[in-house]
Amino acid sequence: MTGWIFTIIIAIVLPLSFVIYAILKKRWIPFFLGVLAFTVSQLLIRISLLQYVEKNSIVFLFFSSVHPIQYAIVLGFSAALFEEGARYLAMRYLMKQRDWLSGFLFGAGHGGIEALIIVGIPILSVFPLTVGNGMLALAGVERFFAMLLHIGLSIIVLRGIKQKRLSYLVIAIAIHTGIDSMIGILPVFTPQEYVVVSIESILAFVAVSVISYGIYSKRREVW
Repeated sequence: MTGWIFTIIIAIVLPLSFVIYAILKKRWIPFFLGVLAFTVSQLLIRISLLQYVEKNSIVFLFFSSVHPIQYAIVLGFSAALFEEGARYLAMRYLMKQRDWLSGFLFGAGHGGIEALIIVGIPILSVFPLTVGNGMLALAGVERFFAMLLHIGLSIIVLRGIKQKRLSYLVIAIAIHTGIDSMIGILPVFTPQEYVVVSIESILAFVAVSVISYGIYSKRREVW
């Protein structure tokens, strides 16, 4: 039960808290642009394209089964390209507020809606006693660090826009690709009982590193 409650707090209460905070701070536009960036890039475009290709391309299905590592990299890169590309375009052409807090809340919107859709809404239909407490808690932990990662990546991309340097976008795409690719690569080389822990540990390390950089940039620079 505690794992279920913890995950609800992370995947539902926390994103909704970000909504309230964004409105109070008059940064609701950056927040909802983050929501829009994820929704359009992933749900409406990328996933629809992948579903179409999987249904209509035998070559793609053969490639996914014969070359699992390369397939994981392709999926990871496509997710990074679409999400970071949408992040960049939304910030560059639609977001007029470009201070540090706006970047933070853009990432909170992006990661928050992802957490709500992937874990928050589905977990409401799961009876706590039917799923292990540890597994439920892990879902919350994973979403927490994923949100941190999205916030950090948003700050990186926004910093690149402010400094007019595309290299920051490239860095964000590379980080995102690495994280998403490892989900498919680690199971190939890691004993099954260590896969989840390994993925969560790497995600936590990268997310903390990226958000730490974002905090460092706030303290060192004028936004």
